[in-house]
Amino acid sequence: MLRLFVAIEIPTSITEALEGARGGVEGARWQRDDQLHLTLAFIGKVPNKQLTEIADELSRIHFKPFDLQLQGVDYFGKKPTKPNSLWAGVVDKEPLAHLHEKIIHALMNIGLEMDTRKFKPHVTLARFKRGATARLGDWLSVNEALKTPTETIGHFSLFSSQLTSERAFYQVEARFGEALSWADAEDGLAFNTAQ
Repeated sequence: MLRLFVAIEIPTSITEALEGARGGVEGARWQRDDQLHLTLAFIGKVPNKQLTEIADELSRIHFKPFDLQLQGVDYFGKKPTKPNSLWAGVVDKEPLAHLHEKIIHALMNIGLEMDTRKFKPHVTLARFKRGATARLGDWLSVNEALKTPTETIGHFSLFSSQLTSERAFYQVEARFGEALSWADAEDGLAFNTAQ
């Protein structure tokens, strides 16, 4: 079985701009550079043989490259003293929401059950153990003015993840976008969606 999700890989200039915000809260498990991503759809566990079918379906998605810039920080959780995660927000959510809808529709077309809750694009900066308490006041105020450079996004990626007791490991299985070539693939397959 593979545990899969679809996401935007975070460009280096944005990753570097997030460095200062990844620290300063006791008990937080801060995301490493190689863990940073913007999830578009969580697929979950599927049989290994279904990877090709999923990649084929995702390769049919067309979208125009768009600008990505992160701004501000917040938390998920019932209250600031009991956070689940800390995250950075997105300036222009519309192109991400549009791409998210296309991906969800494509994956449901091949019979996958997808989460249809309201999509809130963000980049997770830290996670907390269940039930952990934290003091976020200073971190929220210090990082409220966070603003990263703007980067053009021309592809999205299909990731597999392995969860261990220590950390999560992510592997790019395939990349999709009109601007891709096989040379761009590095460790995954590249699908040029131009027809």
